[in-house]
Amino acid sequence: MTASHLPYTRNGLKFFTKRGGLTSVEVEGICDRAARKYVARKMGLGLGGRGKLPMVIVNAGNGCGGFFTWDVLEKLGADTTGSLHLDPDGRFPNHMPNPEDATAMSLTRGAVLDHGADLGVVFDTDVDRSGVVDATGAAINGDRLIALMSAIVLDEHPGTTVVTDARASDGLTHFIQARGGHHCLYRVGYRNVIDKGVQLNADGVETHLMMETTGHGALQENYFLDDGAYMVVKIIIEMVRMRLAGLEGSVGTLIIDLEDPAESVLLRMDILGEAKYAKTRGSQAVETFKNYIQEGKLNGWLLDDCGDCSVSQGCLVDTNDRPIDVDAYMYRATFFDEFKGQLGWVHIRQSVHNPNIAINIQSSIPGGCKSMAKDLLDRYLLISGVNEYVDISQVQKFVK
Repeated sequence: MTASHLPYTRNGLKFFTKRGGLTSVEVEGICDRAARKYVARKMGLGLGGRGKLPMVIVNAGNGCGGFFTWDVLEKLGADTTGSLHLDPDGRFPNHMPNPEDATAMSLTRGAVLDHGADLGVVFDTDVDRSGVVDATGAAINGDRLIALMSAIVLDEHPGTTVVTDARASDGLTHFIQARGGHHCLYRVGYRNVIDKGVQLNADGVETHLMMETTGHGALQENYFLDDGAYMVVKIIIEMVRMRLAGLEGSVGTLIIDLEDPAESVLLRMDILGEAKYAKTRGSQAVETFKNYIQEGKLNGWLLDDCGDCSVSQGCLVDTNDRPIDVDAYMYRATFFDEFKGQLGWVHIRQSVHNPNIAINIQSSIPGGCKSMAKDLLDRYLLISGVNEYVDISQVQKFVK
């Protein structure tokens, strides 16, 4: 911006490309397009005259996802007013850049509602994970994001298989099956989930979507890349399609029939002792859980298997015979109460990144998580001796 040798009242903008400065005609063309875009926003036009320009708020969390506003959305004509934390800052001064982070989702929800936006987007640091907030302020991440993507993909590819990690809810399985799809629940770890999809396609099982409950996701059409921005583009396209078709409601209406679990909890047990023994002890603890069930020492518990997902090679009961280098031992088991019937399930696994064991518990009835945790504590953790090398204090505190 400069007035060159003229007074400051003559300040103006100079435009350059890699070919050099623009001509007067080219500058007039830019100004004309900018004026039309401004008028369209003010008059509520756009989308072929069928409503206002879409407003999408991006929360990059000070990671590297800010480009999605100016290099993608704004170039396509979207209004990104109100977007948050677009400048990269590795100290992450506002919140963790994570679509699972409650603060990230809450701030994005507030911005969506304050500005009347059509959609909010939350990226993690390197944009391989994402979550969204619909126009009503409803957070769509975890199972809800997988359900939304499943609805979109199954409309494009009827009958396809969707691969997720084994922490996905029973409600998600019902949601996918109700739309004619197949649900393959596999090992935790986004690379495991994606590789399973690659393998299934190679085996002739059509698999277009692979997603982990953390927000990692890949599509066959995008070369099996875990690309959070690509997922968001698919959602925005669906949002615009719904508007052009004159459909009422936000993208959240596509998952209105998703059954949420009554309860869901994550507990962690630190592995005690020297770090060099952590992996061995973690494997021992997880294998003891499996052995106790198979030996009948945990009545009411049943190791989950593939069920009727029509996918070859067991998914939930993994033999761990050929674990990949970055993998860990893990199992999922369903619990049946003598009086209440099936309460839910427990997924137990070694953490890949830290010396601890993660226990995910999900229940279909209130109080079910505590009942399952107490049964694990009394009949597995204390009796088996696992508590001698694993810190069970989180489990004990939860069941009190």
